Parts: sequence; structure tokens; C-alpha cells
Amino acid sequence: MKKPIAATRKKRKEEPIYKLDVLLKYIQGKAQDKQKLNEQEHLGCTVSSIMAFYTLRLAEIRRASVVHLDDNVWQLNTSIWKGDNYDPTAIFRLLSNPKVCPTTWLNSWFGLRREDDLNKPLWWRAKNMKASSYEYLSKAVHLVMSAAGVHKGNSVTSIRKSSITKSINQGATIQEINRASRYKDGPSTVAVHYDMNLNDKIRERLTNFE
Repeated sequence: MKKPIAATRKKRKEEPIYKLDVLLKYIQGKAQDKQKLNEQEHLGCTVSSIMAFYTLRLAEIRRASVVHLDDNVWQLNTSIWKGDNYDPTAIFRLLSNPKVCPTTWLNSWFGLRREDDLNKPLWWRAKNMKASSYEYLSKAVHLVMSAAGVHKGNSVTSIRKSSITKSINQGATIQEINRASRYKDGPSTVAVHYDMNLNDKIRERLTNFE
């Protein structure tokens, strides 16, 4: 006998949305002492910064690759496998607050590598000589969240949600949020071209702390 649809439907767990500033302030503080961070902490800050400003899901960040362009600009390439499959490209430019900026943390992350490892996968762990698994990335981000004072009940996805919430509070339109964060499924062509035109305005506003 089949179970009623309502009984088999996956329940969504509610989690409190904390202010993104809590996490960004922690990352800002760690930027001053990068040399004191271990590899996992360094990884957690780098990934958290990307999640905060680009609102990608962790799985999408893990399979991403990056290209270092001129003028300290980074191009991130990944694949979206939710809804319409497509391959978005994000351009990271230096923000007014470099201590929380993904470009700064990416530069620092690659600075940990030996010259022979420069062409290895994005999340290559130099000490262990292997690429980071999804589980390891998740642990690294949770480590940063916990150290920042974020409640343990929050998932890694909460960074994305907190970023979206802050953008809305700062006056971003629903259309901007949907296209920038892919919070709602929409035509992939629109989302890709929107990112090609960059979303610097929203990202820059996120660097403003209370």
C-alpha cells in the first residue's frame, strides 16, 4: 500500500538566519593573520567568502575551477546541476574591503601551493597531496562558522541564505536577488548573461558592516 504523498514528502528544517556580518567580521579578522591559519582554516575562510559574495552552493564550489586574469581579477567557472543544467561564469574583482574579498582569499589560498601544484584542482590540499572532498569542504566551512559564533544548528547553506537576506535588507530588488543568487529557478540564459554583466553593485554593498 502506497503511503500518502503528504507522509512521504521531505520536511524542510527551519533554521535561524543570522546576520552575514557575523561571519564577514570573523573572516576580516583572520585576514590579518593568514600566516597563522592552518590549511583547513584557510580553506574554510576562502570558501565562506565565495559563498557569501556569490551565493553558490557548496557542491557547485567544489567542482569549480578558476582562472587568474589581469589586474587581480579571478574568473570562476562551475556547473549548475539543479533545474536547467548550465555552466555559469563569475568574475571576482577586488572589493573596497579586501579582507573579506574572494580575490584576496583566492590569492592567499594559491600562495600555499608549491610551484609543481599550481595546475592542480582548485581545492588541492598540498599537505595531503589530494583534492578536498565535499565532506572536507563542509567541515572547513563549519569550523569557520563555529569560530565566528554562528549557532551549530545552522547548515553551510545558511551562508547563502544570510547573504540573500542582507541584500534584500539593503534594497536589492526581487529580480536582482533571483538572478544573482538563483534563489528561484528561472531561464538559465537570463541567469548566465546577468552574471556576465556582473553583480558588483550587490557584492560591494555586502561589505558594509553595521
